[in-house]
Amino acid sequence: MKLASDEKIAAYTKAGWWGRKTYYDVFRDAAAACGDALAVVDPIDRPDFLGDAPRRTRWTEISDEVERTAAIIHKAGLRKDDIVVMQMPNIVEAVAIYLACAKLGIIVSPVPVQYSGFELRHVIGAVSPKAVFAAARFKDRTLAADLRKLVDPAIPVFSIGPSVAADGLIDLTAELASAEAASTETTPREGEADDCFTIAWTSGTTGMPKGVPRSHNHWLAIVPASYAAMELQAGEVLLNPFPLTNTASIAGMLGNWLYSRGTLVLHHPFDVQLFMRQLVEEKVTATIAPPAVLTMLLKQEEVLDQFDLSNLRVVGSGSAPLSEFMVAGWKARGVEIVNIFGSNEGVSLATGPLEAPEPAIRATRFPRFGLEGADFSNPMHECVHVKLVSIETGKMIEAPGEEGELLIKGPVVFEGYWGSSDSEQADVFDAEDYFRSGDLFEIDGEDPRFIVFKGRAKDIIIRGGVNISAAELDTLLDGHPKLAEAAVFGVPDDVMGERIWVAAVTEPGETITLDEITRHLMSHEVAKYKLPERLVPVDALPRNPMNKVLRWKLKEMAEAEPA
Repeated sequence: MKLASDEKIAAYTKAGWWGRKTYYDVFRDAAAACGDALAVVDPIDRPDFLGDAPRRTRWTEISDEVERTAAIIHKAGLRKDDIVVMQMPNIVEAVAIYLACAKLGIIVSPVPVQYSGFELRHVIGAVSPKAVFAAARFKDRTLAADLRKLVDPAIPVFSIGPSVAADGLIDLTAELASAEAASTETTPREGEADDCFTIAWTSGTTGMPKGVPRSHNHWLAIVPASYAAMELQAGEVLLNPFPLTNTASIAGMLGNWLYSRGTLVLHHPFDVQLFMRQLVEEKVTATIAPPAVLTMLLKQEEVLDQFDLSNLRVVGSGSAPLSEFMVAGWKARGVEIVNIFGSNEGVSLATGPLEAPEPAIRATRFPRFGLEGADFSNPMHECVHVKLVSIETGKMIEAPGEEGELLIKGPVVFEGYWGSSDSEQADVFDAEDYFRSGDLFEIDGEDPRFIVFKGRAKDIIIRGGVNISAAELDTLLDGHPKLAEAAVFGVPDDVMGERIWVAAVTEPGETITLDEITRHLMSHEVAKYKLPERLVPVDALPRNPMNKVLRWKLKEMAEAEPA
């Protein structure tokens, strides 16, 4: 299933930005070169959340598992362009499923383990999967058995991990133990790298999560953004604490692992003590982490000093603004922090030591990739173009002093949301095919080669690095009988980046509690991480002349609330 037009494919291929290799091709080349070197390592706490022992696989072993997984999938009747939904924690099997599907031309739609019935029904209805892959359990939840109830009985559901008693599940763990690698076609076909590889999910501004289709070329084009900014090298030991469902993991970790031909150490769910333990025990050289965690560790020097981090060279961080204190503090300990601003759609800004040696610059600014006359070492500068456009007038901003929406164009950018109409496409891209990111930036007044993040134009809350659509929750709260109207909004938080609060206007004569609101959302099977944590009663929601809720005003009102 090609995503881009023939004209775009031809142009990007001629420029050398797209090629003929898929993720599987890059993996196969790496596996052939690395032999018995350590390849993928499971989280330490796999016994706690899944119930079986952590695995340590070598390149030869993961290669064999990929081939056997592909044979099982092919035997089950899945073929090129079929879509599968995958709900799994970061474990070795998830990596193997990705690569097996890449071999067969099957499209993977990964969803976070936090997704529950509400989100899963939406995803299943949107992509009509031909199969499902899920962990047998994740802590106290039975993911595979729960998904079995949501899909048609004819759709195979593969369960991974110790069996959970449930009808209609295929035990992939047992199947792998007896399967033999099949001899299936592995020669790249014309256009194969341009085919859709994944449909990830991102919270949109209109309510429900949106599917983001990306081809192998889309993904492989974005990998160099972090590879170059983090100055990664051959044989890196990469620790991945982010779920294998978005750009940070699929490109920043899985892609960089394939490019460096090193070791991918998996971590999930995030736990600071286990994260630090893995950094030491696995002799990790590069990782990614939320800025709040990195700041917290710096402020606990007596704890940090207990860990030998002499192998750690670089950490990518983002999803919330970085501080000069954090970047400088880690630099003093011999660890470089790289500021990364990315999205599933293809935003790919990165500021590393080569671009900005000074911690103050690196913490707050991003290169204006594609700017004529600028000189950046990151290869994104050659293929990606960004511009700022006024929200009010739509005119391009070319001087400091005015905030504008970031628009981006290039081989890293997707082609549009899954199932979107022509009119919806027009809202996502401008007339020159630039993607409207919804993020507000300003040109740096001291060095116009850089831009500074100012906030978000779209109604997105980022809690713990995960995007949450405020509009999605608003829509569900519309149905509460005690509420006249309500709006969810994010409040800055040192640990989580943002916390979720809800402003509520009750019907005349009614009162409502936070517990009633969260129980209402839970009745729709909303994932727990989306539940509001505080209620702010208001007489009316602040709105602009177009009747749009002013969430920034709600934040001001929240700041006036007693702690």
